[in-house]
Amino acid sequence: MKIRHFHFIFLFCFAANVVQAQYWMGFKAGPSFITHDYRYQTYTDSFNIDNGYNFHLGLIMTYVASKRFAVTTELNYERRSRTLSSVPNIVDSASSIFNTHYLTSPILLQVNFPGSPQSFYVSAGIKLNYWLAGTGTMYTTDIGNNTGGAAIDYTVVFNESNPSQNQKSIVDANRLQYGLSAGAGFYLDVFRGDRMLFDFRYNFTHSNLGFNGVSSDFENMLSYYENFEYRNHSITVSVGYLLYYDSQLKRKGSSSIKGKKSKKRK
Repeated sequence: MKIRHFHFIFLFCFAANVVQAQYWMGFKAGPSFITHDYRYQTYTDSFNIDNGYNFHLGLIMTYVASKRFAVTTELNYERRSRTLSSVPNIVDSASSIFNTHYLTSPILLQVNFPGSPQSFYVSAGIKLNYWLAGTGTMYTTDIGNNTGGAAIDYTVVFNESNPSQNQKSIVDANRLQYGLSAGAGFYLDVFRGDRMLFDFRYNFTHSNLGFNGVSSDFENMLSYYENFEYRNHSITVSVGYLLYYDSQLKRKGSSSIKGKKSKKRK
């Protein structure tokens, strides 16, 4: 009951400020630092798994209900990378580069500390991740024996694979993943209410990329097997530009225009 009461109070307070609503809408982009959290320690004992660097970009909208509180929503494209190599003297030579492509949507409650020309904020909320696609490059000793020492490139599919098209199937992929996001940043006022955005954020993913089942495309090798029971966490740095929109001023402008038209008719 207490949770329901809290939700009701929050929604009531939020709706009460709609009349004062202001919006900033724009785009953002920046680098990402990605870590990989595996479920089974035995896998990380056999392979060296490096943290990855990549990028993200997307659209952002901030709804400001009051000077103190706002809600930020985003629609982003994120590219994440993982590089893996076998531990010497544990298994035969093996290496893998795996790139995943995501459509993500954070929904964040933002607490503002307004100022001029800079305004600081902290934010936290949920983040939904949808796995769009994946590509990889793989090398093992047995692959090298068949290709003259060359690695193979492949594309990830989420149903039955076609080996002639260099596809590898993930039959139990967890394509919809969710997590939490928290961070801080600041706005810099520029032209006519527009803002430059500088954002720093930590993203914790709760869901693994896959479940227990892995297709034979990733298992029938002597020195390497893929394990998708891991999560991607990331630290992102973003720079953006936001356009200002005031719904209250928009309503006043439209009403004044209507008034002038009615006077002319008289």
